[in-house]
Amino acid sequence: MGASYIALAGNLGPLKRITGLIEILDFDLAVRGDGPVNHDGCIQAEVYRAPEVVLDKGYSYSADIWSLGVMLWDFLEGRTLFQDVDPLHVEEYYDEQHLALITALLGPPPKDLLDKGKRTSMFYKSDGTLQNPSLIPEDFTFQNTICNMSGEWKRRFINFVQR
Repeated sequence: MGASYIALAGNLGPLKRITGLIEILDFDLAVRGDGPVNHDGCIQAEVYRAPEVVLDKGYSYSADIWSLGVMLWDFLEGRTLFQDVDPLHVEEYYDEQHLALITALLGPPPKDLLDKGKRTSMFYKSDGTLQNPSLIPEDFTFQNTICNMSGEWKRRFINFVQR
């Protein structure tokens, strides 16, 4: 991999700041996700935790893709998307608020996810709406959380993420 550059489809500008080295950890805890059964249990740093993990539905590679997506957003914006549940910014992780924030951005989770989640009833009503919608800050939307893009790039990015 000798290249020291990244090719971009569009110029997003210079990095906001260099924060240090990136480390990939926990390889000793890695499990394959292509088996016939999803894995159970709590994984991932709270701020990067996938909805299926919070709901205890069982997880596979999709949980890793979720984490990667949130990390890429964090790199793009230079701050944490889910600061309200980040242990670096709040005293305690609050999974109900985390799911509320995710729901605010992406809409209700798919019915299949809600039906299979062992903890779904703690957070969602039977119709798929949040038990406690007041946990969503009024201004928490993709439009308001993305500051480092504008115009057509921002619109396309939001459309892509919400698919």
